[in-house]
Amino acid sequence: MTTHRILVPGDRARIETGVRLAREDYALVRHVEGTIRFNTVKDWGPEVGPNGYPRSDFDVHWPEDAKYRDPLTGWHDGHAGLLAIVDGQPQFVGAKATVGSRLGGDLVLGVNDATPDGPRGLGNSGTFAVEVEVGRPERMLAPLLGTWVKVHEAPRKTGVPSLMLMAFDLDRTWRALEPYGRTLREGGEIRELGTLGGRDFVTLWSAQRRAEESWIYEVDRTQLHLERVSDRYRQGFDRL
Repeated sequence: MTTHRILVPGDRARIETGVRLAREDYALVRHVEGTIRFNTVKDWGPEVGPNGYPRSDFDVHWPEDAKYRDPLTGWHDGHAGLLAIVDGQPQFVGAKATVGSRLGGDLVLGVNDATPDGPRGLGNSGTFAVEVEVGRPERMLAPLLGTWVKVHEAPRKTGVPSLMLMAFDLDRTWRALEPYGRTLREGGEIRELGTLGGRDFVTLWSAQRRAEESWIYEVDRTQLHLERVSDRYRQGFDRL
């Protein structure tokens, strides 16, 4: 895979990276270092990393900023976090994400902020340093790549449903993320992809539990269904 290092200034809504994706190419975008300060009115709290300021807290703590609509406003899309634009569509990146192009075109990066260069007091400073790797994954891995939000599980666990984001990346890693701040809950390697009894499966190694689990999966462009081989526990996801 080809690797590019790119600086994303906080006071620019978007930058042309010079990275061109062919049709069916994927780009792994990874934050390396740097923070963004998104507001100069208050002296506390406005400096963020690539996951940005949690959306629900941002609307309460920064009402003047929140009057302006960010490019991405989902509950999992932090204010002033790192984003990518592929095929003309913005996608939240945060600390790391894999994005794919169906049409081919230039990869654009930016910050999820409607007012990166003002008005007065709302402009940004700082820079994200980012690495981008471009490649084509193996056939069975490609449809899994990207970030997914969990929408159901069965059997249903007692208590509050376990909200979660799930990400599969071009470097054959996977991550389970907390839903609001996108902090890492669990992650590891994609050990194996194959077919079992006519059904596709993926084996995931957990670095935290030092164990692996195999899951039967069905996937299309918008939905992912996982069923754990050991106990038939099922989870359903929608693509972000």
